[in-house]
Amino acid sequence: MSTHREAELPDGRRFSLQEFGHDGDPALLLPGAGADRMALGLQGRALQAAGFHVFSLDYPQLGLATGALPRDVPDLARYALAALDAVGVGACHVLGQSLGSAVAQELALQENDRVLSLMLLATWGRQDRFLEMRDRIVSLIVGRPIEERLALLPYFMASRPLILELGASGGASLGLRGSRAVSDATMATYLSLARAANRLERLAELRLPCLVLAGEQDLMTPWEYGKEVADAIPGAHFHLLKGPRSSHLFHYELGEETNREILSFLASFAQVR
Repeated sequence: MSTHREAELPDGRRFSLQEFGHDGDPALLLPGAGADRMALGLQGRALQAAGFHVFSLDYPQLGLATGALPRDVPDLARYALAALDAVGVGACHVLGQSLGSAVAQELALQENDRVLSLMLLATWGRQDRFLEMRDRIVSLIVGRPIEERLALLPYFMASRPLILELGASGGASLGLRGSRAVSDATMATYLSLARAANRLERLAELRLPCLVLAGEQDLMTPWEYGKEVADAIPGAHFHLLKGPRSSHLFHYELGEETNREILSFLASFAQVR
């Protein structure tokens, strides 16, 4: 079971959180660009079952959250911290996927004492020519009509088996739950936030438990970028998920393995059932 919580923040934005459980260490889930608070539902339920008190966040103008779009990743990190303040959460475990992993990195850099541990899925810490080319291609796709966007974006996001399954069933694009309700401008804004400056040197300042998970077949954020992040954070643990379903959406396609790694990591220093 989960419940929904929302309230207005001092800056006028209205946050939206899905809450899993009511006891245990708090954990914050940060989804990828264009996704809503339920995109990490498999992780939320697994963490709840393990005894954690989980909050999964909608970003402004995604899901049920409203208000001004974020100016940059640091602004989105401040929004996440304000939402935690509003529900009375101090320090917590933080898990971010894709864009959410960039927000998680920034949150830890801004308020290291608020982060009990960091879990980064499909992450990166710098911009290079490959990622710039990827961003330009994705921006062109986002500018297309919604039907074309939903048909093309899975090429970067999902595995070949899942794409074929979706094509056979006529299903919507997985991992892009917010796409149908999100304006082109909003979607473009969140994708533009992925064009991050080099954070690798700053990440060396962090002193906290960290897990980095990457997918062997991730076209959107190749696994080597996650390995760089893990190498930059002192003591971070890196795990590569392999196989035909190890796409950008490995947290869904390989949900059991993803959750097993997350819970094993947390069990090394936190209380897990």
